[in-house]
Amino acid sequence: MIPYRETLRFSESERGLVLRALNEAEERTSKYYCFPPFRWEQLRYDLLTQADHGWEPLPDIMLARVRRLQRINPERPFDFYRIELNDNSILAAAERENLQSRLYPFFVYILTHEMIHMVRISSILEGEEEDHPPETEELRVQQISRRILNKSSDFHPILERFCTVPS
Repeated sequence: MIPYRETLRFSESERGLVLRALNEAEERTSKYYCFPPFRWEQLRYDLLTQADHGWEPLPDIMLARVRRLQRINPERPFDFYRIELNDNSILAAAERENLQSRLYPFFVYILTHEMIHMVRISSILEGEEEDHPPETEELRVQQISRRILNKSSDFHPILERFCTVPS
């Protein structure tokens, strides 16, 4: 059971797990899309948790979100993405689903899911987001998340609880 916290925020050790999970999610996602390292480096993004400056509250139902923020470089414009984790919702879901001992795979799942959104927005949809209803896009991202993570049994309990598309 997660010890009581006035507001559910990641502890320092949980933040460390998030950063480790970020590396694994990057690796898995880039392998799935066959991105060479230089292509992955072109995806500029940052990751925020509730403790970070600039984090904005998310609805309780959301575990995370990815947003495209346009940044302007004097030479050329580029897209900048922000992945925001909802500490409170993630920790509450982990407690509700009895995943406290599986936080790392849960973090990998969440971050892989958000990175797939980021890749699709930046490379596949490229301005066509309006043509893809959010529900359809979410199902597509869940299918891809399942494909990427299904090979490892560590993720099966998380996929069964949070990835609503069938195997």
